[in-house]
Order: sequence, then C-alpha cells, then structure tokens
Amino acid sequence: MPKKLDPRLFVCAASPEIAKEVEIVHSFNDFDLNPRVLENLSKKGYIKPTPIQDQALEPALAGKDVLGLADTGTGKTAAFSLPIIQKLLTDSYGTALIVAPTRELAVQIRDEIRDYTFGLNLFSCLLIGGSDMHRQINDLKRRPHIYIGTPGRMRDLYNRHALHLDNTKIVVLDE
Repeated sequence: MPKKLDPRLFVCAASPEIAKEVEIVHSFNDFDLNPRVLENLSKKGYIKPTPIQDQALEPALAGKDVLGLADTGTGKTAAFSLPIIQKLLTDSYGTALIVAPTRELAVQIRDEIRDYTFGLNLFSCLLIGGSDMHRQINDLKRRPHIYIGTPGRMRDLYNRHALHLDNTKIVVLDE
C-alpha cells in the first residue's frame, strides 16, 4: 500500500499581511500644474492625489524616469499623464507616445487625457486595431501631441510612414 502524502509538507500557513497606512503629503497645488489642468482635475472631483500620484508626480514632473506599480483604479493614468501635459504645454513641438496592451485601456487613457486637457491646445489621437486605419492616418496628419495606442497598430502605422516619432520625447508603457 502506497504512503499518503501529507499536504502540510507542501503548503505554508498563511499569515495576515498588515497594510501600512500611506500618508499623502502633497496637494495637486503643490505640483505647480497649469491652472487649467487644476481646474479640470477639480471638475473631475479630484481633491487630493492618490498614493501613486503623490509619489510619482514630483519626480515625473522633474523629468525623471518613473516606474509605478499600483492596483487598478488608483489613478495611474493621472500619475503619468499630468507630467506629460505639463511638458507638452512648454514644448509645443514635442510629442508623447503611450502604449497600452489593449484597445479598451487605450480608449480609457485617451478619455482621461481629454478630460485633463479640456480647454488647452493639446490634442491626442487613438491608434488601435479594429478601427478605421484611414481615419487614424488622417488624425496623424493633424499632428497630435499625444499618441495613444496598441503596439500592433502603432507598428503598422509606423511601417506605413504615417506615424512619425522624430519629436517624441516621452514614452509610457502602461500595464
């Protein structure tokens, strides 16, 4: 008769993880954001930064590379897009590239950025598969400031010489 294996030999007992309280030390006003951007944040109901925004905005606004990791719904899009908007407001010839893994996430990012840039002369375009390629090429001809899309469609448009990244100074890889 074969011996029975004791599962306790392979499984460690779970121990509770104690979450540490995160203290928010900044307000959005501390980051010297454009007044119109602050107004747009207020319209969206943003009162104070989330932990990822509180920690990432300062170095990102200073032009440093940032690697952020946070749960869904914690404000990562604002954490990377607000510094992009600030930079592009001072460098009208520069562009930013935001790469998302899915069409749905790319659309969400585009919608958020539209809210943050309302009333500013900054424009974005959405470059995703499953959508009209000719419309996207026409959008690119209007010289948007921010390209948001999925890797496959961006590569396709780049290979067709429709997507020009010569002035791209900021790259974000989301999720």
